[in-house]
Amino acid sequence: QLAPCCGPLPGDAIVAGIRLGHGLVVHTEDCPVAARARAREPERWVSVGWDAQTARHFSTRLDIIARNERGVLGRIAAEITAADSNIVHVTMHDDAVATIALHLTIQVDSRKHLAQVIRAIRHVSQVQKIVRVKG
Repeated sequence: QLAPCCGPLPGDAIVAGIRLGHGLVVHTEDCPVAARARAREPERWVSVGWDAQTARHFSTRLDIIARNERGVLGRIAAEITAADSNIVHVTMHDDAVATIALHLTIQVDSRKHLAQVIRAIRHVSQVQKIVRVKG
């Protein structure tokens, strides 16, 4: 099971904790939730790695700050589609008159694929900042 707190993707360094009744719960190595749990119960943690052939899509979240101009959401969505990804959830709000904050959940195949999607989004001139959200 993939931990929702850090949303690990293939290509991320990972560790797994054994949870009674749940099996292995996979976290990124830098996950603060996992770090606290490892400090309390180190005997419940094991080293794990990704299968070379993961055949599924993984959801990950992005926060994007962009200039608030007509059509910016459409241009960002087009770049995500062109990078062979899919948007499964979006919310947005005005941070100020001049900018908007977009909160996207997208599907990617791996950390490498996520990097390709982020590069594609950066092609939109109005985009000022993109951050992968963990936790």
